[in-house]
Amino acid sequence: MIRYALLLLLLFTPVSIAENLTLPVAKDFLMDSQKVWKQKTPILIMFSIPDCGYCKIIKEEVIGPMADLEEYQGKIIIRHIDAQSFDEINNFYNEEVSHNEFAFKYAINFFPTVILVDNYGSTLGKIIGVPSEDLYWTDLDEVIEKSRTKLHQRMSATL
Repeated sequence: MIRYALLLLLLFTPVSIAENLTLPVAKDFLMDSQKVWKQKTPILIMFSIPDCGYCKIIKEEVIGPMADLEEYQGKIIIRHIDAQSFDEINNFYNEEVSHNEFAFKYAINFFPTVILVDNYGSTLGKIIGVPSEDLYWTDLDEVIEKSRTKLHQRMSATL
């Protein structure tokens, strides 16, 4: 009896871990933009749809773990947008829009798409799709660093 219980536990543990994985859902980009201004860190927004296999892989193997790693805590603010959802969020101009409308504003029509934005919602960097599963971490790290550099340049610019 105990063997069967352990076997069932082993079989269903990875599934339950994957199902419990959640990314910080976007709620209020106006508040997030204030954090960008204070911390000088870009916002990483992952756009996905529920039945996308690559979206699930990137959430589980890259963005989810990245959200928990201390190394990225001061580098980026991570948010998730479900492009098929009609849940309301505040955009960068304090307007209520659905996740779907927000994705439409950024012309997101391929999933997963990851963009990094500044405190005004202007795009600093982008990865569309999954060019290479093996190199995704490396590609994303490169886009994060370039976006951080752009953000620092923009924030320190003088007229």
